[in-house]
Amino acid sequence: MADLDEAIELHRDALLLRPPDLLVAKSWAAFADTLNHASALLAYKTALRFLDQQVALLSPSFHHFDVIKEAVSSLATDAFSCSVRQHALTTVVELVEQGRAVFWTQLARFSTPLDELSVSGDTGAALAEEFKRSSFRIRNAFDQSTEDRSSQIRQLTMQWDDVVSRIRMLPDFSRFLLPPLFSDLQKAVLSSLSMLTEVVDLSSEFQSLTKEFGSFDTKLQLVSILRKIWHKVVGPVVQALRVSNVRPNSRIWWCPTAEFALLPLHAAGAYEKKRDSLSHIYISSYTPTLATLVRARRQVSRDASPQHFVAIAPEIAVLTKRLAPVVSSFTRLEDSDATVEGAFDALNRNQWLHMACHGMPNRRQPFESSFAMRDGLLMIKDIIRSNWQDPQFAFLSACHTTVGDEKSPDESIHLAAAMQFSGFRSVIGSMWSVDDEVAQEAASGFYENLIDISGRLDCTRAAMPLHKALKKLRRSGIPLEQQIVFVHIGV
Repeated sequence: MADLDEAIELHRDALLLRPPDLLVAKSWAAFADTLNHASALLAYKTALRFLDQQVALLSPSFHHFDVIKEAVSSLATDAFSCSVRQHALTTVVELVEQGRAVFWTQLARFSTPLDELSVSGDTGAALAEEFKRSSFRIRNAFDQSTEDRSSQIRQLTMQWDDVVSRIRMLPDFSRFLLPPLFSDLQKAVLSSLSMLTEVVDLSSEFQSLTKEFGSFDTKLQLVSILRKIWHKVVGPVVQALRVSNVRPNSRIWWCPTAEFALLPLHAAGAYEKKRDSLSHIYISSYTPTLATLVRARRQVSRDASPQHFVAIAPEIAVLTKRLAPVVSSFTRLEDSDATVEGAFDALNRNQWLHMACHGMPNRRQPFESSFAMRDGLLMIKDIIRSNWQDPQFAFLSACHTTVGDEKSPDESIHLAAAMQFSGFRSVIGSMWSVDDEVAQEAASGFYENLIDISGRLDCTRAAMPLHKALKKLRRSGIPLEQQIVFVHIGV
């Protein structure tokens, strides 16, 4: 035991070096966790803090995704498991949040906090500029890093830390660039129920099955998988909700972790007569992180947006019939107008989007996943450069819009997530290929039920009309995989 304690102390001593070494922290965590040492949870907290510091020094560019992916690895889920074993349930939520969707979190950091800091007063504006300069210098140093520049990097890191410390001394900025606390994340469940789920070994089986959808054999396999999900995870959660007196038809938000993010939790059920299925009991939505849900709720409650709608779709006749009477403006992009530039221009002037085109996932290069426009591809790496004003809702009536990098599912790099993290607070996407007729029927039923009694569109209500539209589709006898292809993400 003395040798083990000494080894742990050597890891901790190494972390006093500048800049902090994430690899050393991860090594400490893995070593302590494997040997069930008392310092394991502290090690994971330290590793995730260093991860946060390292990522904060990167620009929000897709070029840095491989760096982030390598740094994150299985850190979040390992920290999750360690926290559960030590019964530190509050810590569980904080660590899972801190180690997931790291790229998108970084993107959000570089858009909102600095804007708020810049308008907080003269001191805040000056510190915002100093922070930008310091970040730029240290990024350049890292990009050109050699042994000869290590002392310069240490000096620049200390300067960057000093700027961040001074920003955190300002009113309302004490948590600047820090991950959210559990008290902040609790806001995600004040008017909802969010479930954090741990991975089970069904993902690879399911991912192989999606490539063969359409035959009777795959239907039987799909039902088998959905039953397993129901019995292993979703059923017990539903039972717990019932014990807590959560009423039927309530909305719930799933926040799945690791490979479980690839599974259709919303479709779990017994699939037997007079037996439960989740869709018969509750209305499911997804959120990649709880912080994302908190942010979307805050923006919705603050803004009363005009009803400007853009449709890029062959389903425009259906949309015009349903929406033209109630929206402030209705922009149509058809045929030769449905270009990449046309889409960006329209989205600069509209808050509601219906996108019906070919969705093209790229599992090897997820930032090149795209929508096929008339003149080329609208890629994720283009979307994340956008600066759309107050986007509210996007219906992505295209194939594979929630399909991303299977090797890093916690990062949620897919088309639907790109729209959400670019500002859309409520998004509907698809988990695999969707038939054109099914997409049109789903859209028609969705918009028919979306308009509330005030005659306005409300993005916070999107999950309910989707639920109703898919319920109607189930009665039409279409294949099971088409009944469950659409999902709701966000507020």
